Amino acid sequence: MEHRHLLFTFDHELFLGRRSGTVERCMIRPVDRVLPILERHRLAMTFFVDTTFLLELERRSAANVRCRADLDRIARQLRELVERGHHVYPHIHPHWADARYDEARHEWDLRELGRYRLSALDEDARVAVFDGSVELLRRILAPVARAHRVSAYRAGGWCIQPFADFRPHFQRCGIERDMSVLAGMRRHSNAVDYDFTAPLPGPVYRFSSDVMQPDPDGPFTEVVITSIPSRPRGLVGALVDKVLWRIPYGRQMGDGQGVAFVDVPGPDGSMGTVDREMVSIELLTVMRYRAYARLIDRTPFVQFISHPKMITRHNLHMLERLLDRCASRYALTSDLEALVPRRTGVAA
Repeated sequence: MEHRHLLFTFDHELFLGRRSGTVERCMIRPVDRVLPILERHRLAMTFFVDTTFLLELERRSAANVRCRADLDRIARQLRELVERGHHVYPHIHPHWADARYDEARHEWDLRELGRYRLSALDEDARVAVFDGSVELLRRILAPVARAHRVSAYRAGGWCIQPFADFRPHFQRCGIERDMSVLAGMRRHSNAVDYDFTAPLPGPVYRFSSDVMQPDPDGPFTEVVITSIPSRPRGLVGALVDKVLWRIPYGRQMGDGQGVAFVDVPGPDGSMGTVDREMVSIELLTVMRYRAYARLIDRTPFVQFISHPKMITRHNLHMLERLLDRCASRYALTSDLEALVPRRTGVAA
Protein backbone atom coordinates (compact mmCIF):
# COMPACT_ATOMS: atom_id res chain seq x y z
CA MET A 1 0.00 0.00 0.00
CA GLU A 2 1.31 3.47 -0.89
CA HIS A 3 2.07 5.94 1.89
CA ARG A 4 0.74 9.47 2.34
CA HIS A 5 2.10 11.91 4.92
CA LEU A 6 -0.69 14.32 5.92
CA LEU A 7 0.72 16.87 8.33
CA PHE A 8 -2.10 18.60 10.24
CA THR A 9 -0.92 21.88 11.77
CA PHE A 10 -3.03 24.43 13.63
CA ASP A 11 -2.54 28.08 14.53
CA HIS A 12 -4.14 27.96 17.97
CA GLU A 13 -5.29 31.50 18.68
CA LEU A 14 -8.11 34.01 19.09
CA PHE A 15 -9.30 36.35 16.34
CA LEU A 16 -6.81 39.15 15.86
CA GLY A 17 -9.21 42.03 15.18
CA ARG A 18 -11.92 44.16 16.75
CA ARG A 19 -13.37 41.29 18.76
CA SER A 20 -11.04 38.46 19.76
CA GLY A 21 -13.80 36.04 20.71
CA THR A 22 -13.52 33.76 23.72
CA VAL A 23 -11.04 31.06 24.64
CA GLU A 24 -13.82 28.50 25.01
CA ARG A 25 -15.38 29.10 21.58
CA CYS A 26 -12.23 29.87 19.56
CA MET A 27 -9.72 27.43 21.05
CA ILE A 28 -11.05 24.80 23.42
CA ARG A 29 -14.25 23.54 21.77
CA PRO A 30 -13.02 23.45 18.15
CA VAL A 31 -9.95 21.41 19.07
CA ASP A 32 -12.09 19.04 21.12
CA ARG A 33 -14.23 18.51 18.00
CA VAL A 34 -11.41 17.87 15.51
CA LEU A 35 -9.32 15.72 17.87
CA PRO A 36 -11.34 12.47 17.69
CA ILE A 37 -11.58 12.65 13.90
CA LEU A 38 -7.82 12.66 13.46
CA GLU A 39 -7.12 10.29 16.33
CA ARG A 40 -9.52 7.73 14.84
CA HIS A 41 -6.97 7.45 12.02
CA ARG A 42 -4.02 7.60 14.45
CA LEU A 43 -2.88 10.93 13.04
CA ALA A 44 -0.79 13.33 15.09
CA MET A 45 -1.49 17.05 15.22
CA THR A 46 0.95 19.96 15.54
CA PHE A 47 -0.26 23.07 17.37
CA PHE A 48 1.37 26.49 17.09
CA VAL A 49 -0.15 28.20 20.09
CA ASP A 50 -0.21 32.00 20.28
CA THR A 51 2.31 32.38 23.10
CA THR A 52 2.12 36.18 22.96
CA PHE A 53 -1.52 35.84 24.04
CA LEU A 54 -0.51 33.44 26.83
CA LEU A 55 2.15 35.90 28.03
CA GLU A 56 -0.48 38.66 28.15
CA LEU A 57 -2.83 36.41 30.13
CA GLU A 58 -0.03 35.59 32.56
CA ARG A 59 0.83 39.28 32.98
CA ARG A 60 -2.74 40.07 33.97
CA SER A 61 -3.44 36.91 35.95
CA ALA A 62 -2.52 38.22 39.38
CA ALA A 63 -5.14 40.99 39.15
CA ASN A 64 -7.77 39.34 36.93
CA VAL A 65 -9.31 36.00 37.86
CA ARG A 66 -10.86 35.50 34.39
CA CYS A 67 -7.48 35.89 32.68
CA ARG A 68 -6.04 33.40 35.16
CA ALA A 69 -8.86 30.96 34.38
CA ASP A 70 -8.29 31.30 30.62
CA LEU A 71 -4.56 30.65 31.01
CA ASP A 72 -5.22 27.62 33.20
CA ARG A 73 -7.80 26.23 30.74
CA ILE A 74 -5.47 26.58 27.74
CA ALA A 75 -2.59 25.08 29.72
CA ARG A 76 -4.70 22.05 30.64
CA GLN A 77 -5.64 21.51 27.00
CA LEU A 78 -2.02 21.79 25.84
CA ARG A 79 -0.90 19.25 28.44
CA GLU A 80 -3.70 16.89 27.39
CA LEU A 81 -2.65 17.21 23.74
CA VAL A 82 0.98 16.40 24.50
CA GLU A 83 -0.05 13.45 26.68
CA ARG A 84 -2.02 12.11 23.69
CA GLY A 85 1.03 12.27 21.42
CA HIS A 86 0.49 15.62 19.70
CA HIS A 87 3.02 18.47 19.41
CA VAL A 88 2.95 22.03 20.75
CA TYR A 89 5.20 24.89 19.63
CA PRO A 90 5.17 28.72 19.73
CA HIS A 91 3.39 31.09 17.38
CA ILE A 92 4.19 34.77 17.94
CA HIS A 93 1.99 37.78 17.18
CA PRO A 94 3.95 40.79 18.51
CA HIS A 95 0.99 43.19 18.28
CA TRP A 96 -0.47 41.64 21.43
CA ALA A 97 1.67 44.31 23.10
CA ASP A 98 -0.92 46.84 21.85
CA ALA A 99 -4.04 44.80 22.67
CA ARG A 100 -6.85 46.51 24.57
CA TYR A 101 -8.77 44.41 27.10
CA ASP A 102 -12.54 44.83 27.46
CA GLU A 103 -13.10 43.60 30.99
CA ALA A 104 -16.89 43.78 30.76
CA ARG A 105 -17.00 41.47 27.73
CA HIS A 106 -13.82 39.60 28.61
CA GLU A 107 -12.55 40.04 25.06
CA TRP A 108 -9.65 41.79 23.37
CA ASP A 109 -9.33 44.43 20.67
CA LEU A 110 -6.30 43.85 18.44
CA ARG A 111 -6.95 46.32 15.64
CA GLU A 112 -3.69 48.17 16.26
CA LEU A 113 -1.34 46.58 13.70
CA GLY A 114 1.75 48.77 14.01
CA ARG A 115 3.73 45.95 15.65
CA TYR A 116 2.20 43.02 13.76
CA ARG A 117 5.57 41.80 12.43
CA LEU A 118 8.61 40.94 14.51
CA SER A 119 10.64 43.46 12.50
CA ALA A 120 8.66 46.25 14.22
CA LEU A 121 10.20 45.34 17.60
CA ASP A 122 13.62 46.40 18.84
CA GLU A 123 16.12 43.70 19.67
CA ASP A 124 15.43 43.70 23.41
CA ALA A 125 11.71 43.20 22.76
CA ARG A 126 12.43 40.34 20.34
CA VAL A 127 14.58 38.59 22.93
CA ALA A 128 11.89 39.07 25.57
CA VAL A 129 9.06 37.66 23.42
CA PHE A 130 11.03 34.64 22.19
CA ASP A 131 12.55 33.75 25.54
CA GLY A 132 9.25 34.38 27.31
CA SER A 133 7.37 32.19 24.83
CA VAL A 134 9.78 29.27 25.09
CA GLU A 135 10.05 29.46 28.87
CA LEU A 136 6.26 29.68 29.34
CA LEU A 137 5.61 26.68 27.10
CA ARG A 138 8.20 24.66 28.98
CA ARG A 139 6.60 25.54 32.31
CA ILE A 140 3.12 24.70 31.06
CA LEU A 141 4.17 21.32 29.66
CA ALA A 142 6.65 20.34 32.38
CA PRO A 143 4.11 18.25 34.37
CA VAL A 144 3.63 15.89 31.40
CA ALA A 145 6.80 16.45 29.32
CA ARG A 146 9.68 17.61 31.47
CA ALA A 147 12.13 17.18 28.59
CA HIS A 148 9.92 19.00 26.05
CA ARG A 149 12.02 20.75 23.43
CA VAL A 150 10.64 23.79 21.64
CA SER A 151 12.20 22.84 18.32
CA ALA A 152 9.69 24.24 15.77
CA TYR A 153 8.11 27.61 15.07
CA ARG A 154 5.55 29.37 12.88
CA ALA A 155 5.62 33.14 12.43
CA GLY A 156 2.48 35.17 13.00
CA GLY A 157 0.94 36.04 9.63
CA TRP A 158 3.65 33.83 8.03
CA CYS A 159 5.95 36.89 8.24
CA ILE A 160 9.24 34.99 8.53
CA GLN A 161 11.10 37.37 6.22
CA PRO A 162 13.72 38.68 6.63
CA PHE A 163 14.95 35.60 8.45
CA ALA A 164 17.86 37.63 9.81
CA ASP A 165 15.34 38.98 12.37
CA PHE A 166 14.67 35.42 13.58
CA ARG A 167 17.96 33.57 13.18
CA PRO A 168 19.64 34.60 16.48
CA HIS A 169 16.50 33.71 18.43
CA PHE A 170 16.19 30.32 16.72
CA GLN A 171 19.81 29.61 17.61
CA ARG A 172 19.49 30.79 21.21
CA CYS A 173 16.21 28.93 21.86
CA GLY A 174 17.15 25.71 20.06
CA ILE A 175 14.53 26.08 17.32
CA GLU A 176 15.53 23.98 14.33
CA ARG A 177 12.43 23.89 12.13
CA ASP A 178 10.37 26.68 10.61
CA MET A 179 6.87 26.04 9.25
CA SER A 180 5.89 29.48 7.94
CA VAL A 181 6.48 29.22 4.18
CA LEU A 182 3.21 29.02 2.24
CA ALA A 183 4.23 27.59 -1.12
CA GLY A 184 3.70 29.84 -4.14
CA MET A 185 2.02 32.64 -2.18
CA ARG A 186 2.83 36.27 -1.51
CA ARG A 187 1.08 39.17 0.17
CA HIS A 188 1.96 42.77 0.96
CA SER A 189 -0.32 44.75 3.26
CA ASN A 190 -0.46 47.15 6.18
CA ALA A 191 0.20 44.15 8.46
CA VAL A 192 1.61 41.08 6.73
CA ASP A 193 4.47 41.00 4.26
CA TYR A 194 5.85 37.84 2.69
CA ASP A 195 6.87 36.48 -0.71
CA PHE A 196 7.16 32.71 -1.13
CA THR A 197 6.79 32.59 -4.92
CA ALA A 198 10.36 31.52 -5.75
CA PRO A 199 10.79 27.86 -6.81
CA LEU A 200 11.57 25.47 -3.96
CA PRO A 201 13.33 22.07 -4.08
CA GLY A 202 10.52 20.24 -2.32
CA PRO A 203 8.25 20.31 0.71
CA VAL A 204 11.11 19.78 3.19
CA TYR A 205 14.58 21.29 2.81
CA ARG A 206 17.50 22.71 4.77
CA PHE A 207 18.38 26.41 4.84
CA SER A 208 20.74 28.77 6.62
CA SER A 209 20.07 32.51 6.38
CA ASP A 210 17.02 32.80 4.08
CA VAL A 211 13.96 30.54 4.12
CA MET A 212 13.73 30.85 0.34
CA GLN A 213 17.36 29.90 -0.34
CA PRO A 214 17.92 26.17 0.27
CA ASP A 215 21.26 25.16 1.76
CA PRO A 216 21.89 21.40 2.10
CA ASP A 217 24.31 22.09 4.95
CA GLY A 218 22.13 24.68 6.71
CA PRO A 219 21.27 24.30 10.41
CA PHE A 220 17.52 24.85 9.93
CA THR A 221 14.75 22.94 8.17
CA GLU A 222 11.75 24.40 6.37
CA VAL A 223 8.55 22.33 6.23
CA VAL A 224 6.42 23.96 3.55
CA ILE A 225 2.68 24.60 3.86
CA THR A 226 0.84 23.18 0.85
CA SER A 227 -1.19 25.44 -1.46
CA ILE A 228 -3.50 24.65 -4.37
CA PRO A 229 -5.10 26.71 -7.14
CA SER A 230 -8.08 28.71 -5.95
CA ARG A 231 -11.44 27.46 -7.14
CA PRO A 232 -13.49 29.55 -9.54
CA ARG A 233 -16.40 30.46 -7.30
CA GLY A 234 -19.14 30.52 -9.94
CA LEU A 235 -22.87 30.76 -9.32
CA VAL A 236 -23.23 27.33 -7.70
CA GLY A 237 -20.23 27.85 -5.43
CA ALA A 238 -21.48 31.26 -4.33
CA LEU A 239 -24.90 29.79 -3.57
CA VAL A 240 -23.43 26.91 -1.56
CA ASP A 241 -21.23 29.31 0.43
CA LYS A 242 -24.21 31.56 1.14
CA VAL A 243 -26.40 28.71 2.32
CA LEU A 244 -23.67 27.27 4.55
CA TRP A 245 -23.00 30.64 6.17
CA ARG A 246 -26.67 31.08 7.00
CA ILE A 247 -27.07 27.81 8.92
CA PRO A 248 -25.29 26.69 12.12
CA TYR A 249 -23.85 23.65 10.30
CA GLY A 250 -21.81 25.97 8.07
CA ARG A 251 -20.78 28.67 10.54
CA GLN A 252 -17.36 28.92 12.14
CA MET A 253 -17.15 27.76 15.74
CA GLY A 254 -15.26 30.83 16.93
CA ASP A 255 -17.21 33.84 18.21
CA GLY A 256 -14.79 36.63 17.31
CA GLN A 257 -14.12 38.92 14.38
CA GLY A 258 -10.86 39.35 12.51
CA VAL A 259 -9.39 42.45 10.94
CA ALA A 260 -9.32 43.21 7.21
CA PHE A 261 -5.80 43.95 5.98
CA VAL A 262 -5.24 46.66 3.37
CA ASP A 263 -3.21 45.27 0.47
CA VAL A 264 -0.44 47.42 -1.01
CA PRO A 265 2.08 46.91 -3.82
CA GLY A 266 5.29 45.10 -2.89
CA PRO A 267 8.80 46.49 -3.47
CA ASP A 268 8.64 45.37 -7.11
CA GLY A 269 5.11 46.70 -7.59
CA SER A 270 3.50 43.26 -7.39
CA MET A 271 0.29 42.62 -5.51
CA GLY A 272 -0.60 39.52 -3.52
CA THR A 273 -1.39 36.08 -4.91
CA VAL A 274 -5.03 35.69 -5.90
CA ASP A 275 -4.98 32.41 -7.81
CA ARG A 276 -3.81 30.08 -5.01
CA GLU A 277 -4.97 29.26 -1.49
CA MET A 278 -3.65 27.33 1.48
CA VAL A 279 -4.74 23.74 2.10
CA SER A 280 -6.84 23.98 5.24
CA ILE A 281 -9.61 22.22 7.12
CA GLU A 282 -11.61 25.47 7.24
CA LEU A 283 -11.51 25.69 3.43
CA LEU A 284 -12.49 22.04 2.93
CA THR A 285 -16.11 22.24 1.78
CA VAL A 286 -18.24 20.06 -0.45
CA MET A 287 -17.13 22.27 -3.35
CA ARG A 288 -13.41 21.61 -2.63
CA TYR A 289 -13.58 17.95 -1.65
CA ARG A 290 -12.58 16.60 -5.06
CA ALA A 291 -9.63 19.01 -5.36
CA TYR A 292 -8.30 17.86 -1.99
CA ALA A 293 -8.77 14.19 -2.88
CA ARG A 294 -6.94 14.65 -6.19
CA LEU A 295 -4.12 16.53 -4.45
CA ILE A 296 -3.53 13.68 -2.02
CA ASP A 297 -3.72 11.14 -4.84
CA ARG A 298 -0.88 12.79 -6.73
CA THR A 299 1.47 13.90 -3.94
CA PRO A 300 2.91 11.92 -1.00
CA PHE A 301 3.13 14.93 1.34
CA VAL A 302 0.50 17.54 2.20
CA GLN A 303 0.70 20.03 5.03
CA PHE A 304 -2.65 21.43 6.17
CA ILE A 305 -2.65 24.73 8.02
CA SER A 306 -5.86 25.33 9.93
CA HIS A 307 -7.31 27.69 12.51
CA PRO A 308 -9.63 25.97 15.00
CA LYS A 309 -11.63 29.18 15.49
CA MET A 310 -12.66 29.15 11.80
CA ILE A 311 -13.62 25.49 11.45
CA THR A 312 -17.29 24.59 10.88
CA ARG A 313 -19.26 21.40 11.45
CA HIS A 314 -19.45 21.09 7.67
CA ASN A 315 -15.65 21.24 7.44
CA LEU A 316 -15.40 18.43 10.00
CA HIS A 317 -17.89 16.34 8.05
CA MET A 318 -15.84 16.79 4.88
CA LEU A 319 -12.62 16.00 6.78
CA GLU A 320 -14.08 12.72 8.03
CA ARG A 321 -15.14 11.83 4.51
CA LEU A 322 -11.72 12.73 3.08
CA LEU A 323 -9.78 10.76 5.69
CA ASP A 324 -11.99 7.71 5.29
CA ARG A 325 -11.29 7.79 1.55
CA CYS A 326 -7.55 8.23 2.10
CA ALA A 327 -7.38 5.45 4.70
CA SER A 328 -8.98 3.02 2.25
CA ARG A 329 -6.26 3.72 -0.33
CA TYR A 330 -3.10 4.66 1.54
CA ALA A 331 -1.10 4.02 4.70
CA LEU A 332 -1.40 7.38 6.48
CA THR A 333 1.12 9.06 8.73
CA SER A 334 1.06 12.54 10.25
CA ASP A 335 3.97 12.97 12.62
CA LEU A 336 6.33 15.92 12.39
CA GLU A 337 8.98 14.11 14.41
CA ALA A 338 8.98 11.20 11.95
CA LEU A 339 9.10 13.53 8.94
CA VAL A 340 11.92 15.73 10.25
CA PRO A 341 13.96 14.09 13.03
CA ARG A 342 15.45 16.51 15.52
CA ARG A 343 19.03 17.70 15.07
CA THR A 344 19.51 16.14 11.64
CA GLY A 345 16.64 17.98 9.91
CA VAL A 346 16.68 15.36 7.15
CA ALA A 347 13.38 14.20 5.70
CA ALA A 348 12.59 10.65 6.68
